[in-house]
Parts: sequence; C-alpha cells; structure tokens
Amino acid sequence: MKTSAYRRLLLTSAVATFILIVSGGVVSLAGGATACPDWPLCSGQLLPPWRMDAWIEYAHRLLTLVAALLIAVVSLVAWRRQDRDPWVRRPPLVALALLLVQILLGAVIVWFNSPELIRMFHLGMATSILAGLIIPAIALSVENSSATDGTHLRRGGRAMQRARRYRRLVFGTALATWLLLLTSVGLAETSTRSSTAPQLGGLGAMLETGHHWTLLLVGLLLLGVFWTTWRNRRQDRLLLTTVLLAGGLLLTRAAAGTLGAVTMPALLTGLHLALWSALVVLSMLALRRPIPALVTMPAGGTVGTVGTVGTPGAAAKADRQPSLISDYISLTKPKVIMLLLFTTLAAMFITEAGTPAPALVFWTMLGGYLAAGGAGAINCAFDQDIDINMGRTSRRPVPSGRISRRNAFWFGIALCVAAFVVLAVFTTWPAAILAMIGAVYYSLFYTRWLKRNTWQNIVIGGGAGSIPPLVGWAAVTGTLTLPAVLLFAIVFYWTPPHFWALALVKEKDYARAGVPMLPVVAGEAETRRQILLYSVLMVGITLLLVPLQAMGVIYLALALLFGGIFLRYAWDIWREGGQKHIWGMYKYSLLYLALLFAAMILDRMVLG
Repeated sequence: MKTSAYRRLLLTSAVATFILIVSGGVVSLAGGATACPDWPLCSGQLLPPWRMDAWIEYAHRLLTLVAALLIAVVSLVAWRRQDRDPWVRRPPLVALALLLVQILLGAVIVWFNSPELIRMFHLGMATSILAGLIIPAIALSVENSSATDGTHLRRGGRAMQRARRYRRLVFGTALATWLLLLTSVGLAETSTRSSTAPQLGGLGAMLETGHHWTLLLVGLLLLGVFWTTWRNRRQDRLLLTTVLLAGGLLLTRAAAGTLGAVTMPALLTGLHLALWSALVVLSMLALRRPIPALVTMPAGGTVGTVGTVGTPGAAAKADRQPSLISDYISLTKPKVIMLLLFTTLAAMFITEAGTPAPALVFWTMLGGYLAAGGAGAINCAFDQDIDINMGRTSRRPVPSGRISRRNAFWFGIALCVAAFVVLAVFTTWPAAILAMIGAVYYSLFYTRWLKRNTWQNIVIGGGAGSIPPLVGWAAVTGTLTLPAVLLFAIVFYWTPPHFWALALVKEKDYARAGVPMLPVVAGEAETRRQILLYSVLMVGITLLLVPLQAMGVIYLALALLFGGIFLRYAWDIWREGGQKHIWGMYKYSLLYLALLFAAMILDRMVLG
C-alpha cells in the first residue's frame, strides 16, 4: 500500500476510534450496560422504542466492530510494509494487541457492571489505542529530522540538551493529560452512581480532588511548553500552532466543565480526547521536527553549525538575540524562583489545615512568583556594575544594555505591587505582608548593603530566600507556628553551603567584581570548613520536625538519607576540595532541597 493511502487509512481509523471512545462515555453515563446486559448482543431489548439507552449501547457495539476491523487492517498493512521507522510500524501492532484486551474488558463491564476503576482502565486502554493510530500517521507526515545525512550530532551540545529537556516536558504534559482524562471519567461515573451507592462518596471525593489538581498540573505544564516553544522554536509554525491548539482546547474544556460533566458527557469527553490527541501529535512533532541552532560534527571531523537539523548549510543562529519579552522574563530569574515556589507549595500541604484548595494554590503560586520576580528584577537593576564583571551574569539584559536599569527597576516595582494585590485579595493579608518583606529584604537589604560590604552577605541574606515557605503557610492558615519557623530555618541554613560551593567555583569572578564573598575574604580552606559546619547544622534542623510531631517516619527516613548524601559531599569538600566535589555539592544541593520538601508532602499525604 502506498504511503498516502496508508496515511489516510490511519487517519480514518483514528477518527473512528475517537468517535467510539466518545460514544463509550455516553453509554457509561446513560446506563447502557444495565439496559443491555448481554454481550455481544442485546437479546431483543432493542424492540421497545422507549429504551433509548439500549439503542445507544447497541450503536456503540456496532462502532466497536467497525473500529476493530479498521485497526486490524491497519495492523496487517503495518506488518506487511516492513517500515524501518519503528514509529510507523510498531504502534499499530501494539494498538491491535490492546484492542483484544479492550474487547474483553468491555465484556467484563457489561457482565459485572464493573466499578469505576475498571472503567477508568478501560478508557486508558482506549486512549492508548487512539495514540497508536495517531503516532504513525504523524510519523509518515513529518520526516524524521533527528539526524542529518553525513553528519554526526554532538550529543553534549547545548542545543541537543535543550531539545531533550523540551521533549521530556512535552511527554510529561501528555502523561498528565492522560491522567486528567482518566480522573474525569472516574469522577463522572461516581457522580452518576452516588445516589444509588452512597458508599462511593469517599472515592468520589478522592477522584474530584485528584481531577482538579491534575487539571491545574496540565495547565502549568502546558504553559511551560508554550513558553519554551515560543522562546526556542517559534520559527517552527507547525509546532507553535499545535501548542496553541492544545492550549485553546484546555481552556475550552475548563469553561465547559463549569456546566457539569453529567449534563454534557459527549462534549467533555470529546474535548478531553481532542486535548489528548493534540498532545500526542505535539509529542511526535517534538521528537521529529528540526532542532534549531544545533551544533554538528561532519564526517570529516570539523565542527560546524547548521541552522536546523535536516537543513545543512542554513545560516547559524546559535547566538540569536533574545526577544524583549524573554529578556523581561529573564529579569525575574525564573530558574531560581522555581525552587522557591516548590518550598512554598510544600508548606501549603503540610499545615494543620489539610490539603489546600487548587484555587488557593494557584493564587499563592502566582503571587509568590510575582513577588520573587519583582525582587529579582530590582536586583538586576542595582547589580549592573557587578554583573558586567562576571562571566555568568555579563550577558543578562541590564549589563548587556538590552534593558535599561530604570526600566528594570520599575518593572520590578510593578511586579511587587501586583504580587501584594494578588496575595492580599485571594489568599491572606499575612501572606501578602510576608511576601513584601521578602522582596524588600532581597532587593534592598541584601543587594544594596550586605552583598557589597560583608562576607556574611549569604548568611544574613539567606533570610530572603527562606521566606517563601512562610508565605505558603500563612496563605493557608493566616498565621505562623513553630513548624513554619523550622521550615524557614532549614532554607536559611541550606543557603550558605549551597552558595559558597558556587562561590568557590566562581571565586575569580567575585574577586574581579569586588564582591566580598567568603572565598575571596577568608580563602578556600576556611570556606570549605564553613560549608561542613553549616551542613551539619542544617541536617540537624531538618530532623527537629519529627519530635515536634510535624512529620512522621517516612520523612525521617528520607531526611536521613538525603541529609547523609549532603554531609558526604560537605565532608569530601572539607577533606579533599577539588572542583569535582565542589561542583557536585552545588548541583546536589539544588536537588536536595526539592527532595526534602517533597518528602514532607509525601509523609503528610501517606500518614496524615
């Protein structure tokens, strides 16, 4: 079979499967399995014209037969074509295997009127079959551009690493969307059966909570995909259009969801499926579309650049000037803020008030980002003279002249004002006040005085980065308690060993810029000793949450494990030094703080 005909067959099968899944959602909510309890036929129950639910069920079974035949044909063609591309040949074969299991699950649901979890698994299999038809269709439509004839990709290149991170982000968004689809059908099933089975109320509450949180997660991930696409790949119109389509479907689904899943089952199921299909398409495009500004090594051994993979000889654009929007966003230091926001999120989950509402989490995260971003922008305005003399900061928008100090300063002020309004209106006044204290602490007290005048700059200035957990705690409870203070202390004592490790690596930069960091003032040996001392203090403080009964045995075990690794790095730095141990300490310290606060969430969710 020709490629064009095979592609049309794949698309036809995908459309039939799409309609089949939507009809299955309608059947579940209409009680078709009850009205037509036999399988595969309905044993004459279609005769009374008023039994519309039985007609719906029988139509669904006819659609199943049509889709099964199409998938069988697609699989046979895929097997006979012997395509070398695994994305063309293997997914249809997997879809056929899943279809056989899916048919048996359909019989189980009809015979035993199966509970929600079986129906969710049934839907999961169906959406996987749909993906197995979409993937080869896209693979045939988009030429594989992951390699170039006569060219060997330099795997360690920045462009390749960036492409891999982008793919992981897109794949993660697709997985979260799949979970959103499953929780949606489980929630709809539970809501329709709760009147006749009150014992399902607990499951329904759990599914509702999980669905709302998954929807928020999909929204955040999709926002990250859009930003990354716009920043690095906006020249790829197909990729950008698919991202915008997925975003529009998500917004439409959120708006339609306010009307209730029971009253609009076909619409909501269709929107979920369309969003899932768009993410599957986006995943394949991220995998196969050209990678911009990729450094390559021709077969002859001379390193060169190409504008995009698959277009040899295109003008290199590796040093393309960033857009004005990306420059302003970079002023907020988003990579730094992500870790701070995670400590805020963890604090919200471990208060005595229980799991926070998704809306409260959203507004707290938004306000926290605006406050920290505003402080970061003001910091960039004030530190122009320092940043211009340091290699890792000289290309920032202000020292490079792309944004003036004045504009950066007022941009930061505007963000801080917006943060205060958001937190005061949608969370609590204490959270808003604490966020402003943190912003002023960092942008003025640390940046203008501590950083320039004392080697204690990181020790005292660490209080600014320790305030986000207090903001999260106060946003939920409206007050602060001793466990919240311990969260502050953990981040406070984590900051010096984390930052001094970086200062050891960048000692010459700090000396040239005239910043009195500890390695510049006291030397490397004293800095290594201080790193060990502060690491011991920090790990000890992390364990105090257990005797206060704020955390349980799960957190204790993980805190000991993660803290032990941290102390091993600190010990190696003190005894041996060396760039390997120092750089490893710096990178692990970032992971350590995230893992420690994730352990707090896990402990609270499991043990209560």
